Amino acid sequence: MSNSKLTHWRRNDFRINSLHMIIEGLDKSIKELEKNIEAIHWYDGDWFMEETEPIYGLALVAFQNYIIGSIADIEGSTKAKLNYYKKDQIKAGYNHTTIELIISLANYAKHKDEIVLENTAKVLDSFNLKYKDVTYLDDGPIFQGITILNEDWSLFEIKDYVTAWRESLWA
Repeated sequence: MSNSKLTHWRRNDFRINSLHMIIEGLDKSIKELEKNIEAIHWYDGDWFMEETEPIYGLALVAFQNYIIGSIADIEGSTKAKLNYYKKDQIKAGYNHTTIELIISLANYAKHKDEIVLENTAKVLDSFNLKYKDVTYLDDGPIFQGITILNEDWSLFEIKDYVTAWRESLWA
């Protein structure tokens, strides 16, 4: 058998099952909270966003972990992670890749009550995402960024994107 037909052992995606379970659980949580809009007369879109923003943030952190872990699987370390973030198409109408957006949104979600780091701010700025003095969550980077990633806010579609990106790194 020729070596070109062999699959490198690191190519096997041992991370995908746990990512899927995490996204499935977070998606169920969001769907459960959506029921409140119809069931509770005072529960509106603002309450929904207040309760789901941290859930979307957790999903972004899970995607970030998957992305960085995938780089470690390929490279053996994460020293070149910034180069790998760029191994994606530039998001149409913007100056950075979808992977860079996911990483920056995850960093924002983790540190939103702190000073936003320079690299994160640079990417958020390039996507015109307001992260300073956010008054209304629908104007903030989490929901605006999720909308850029997927207009339907589908975590499964974003998961499919990052898993396809991982596979593209082996090409």
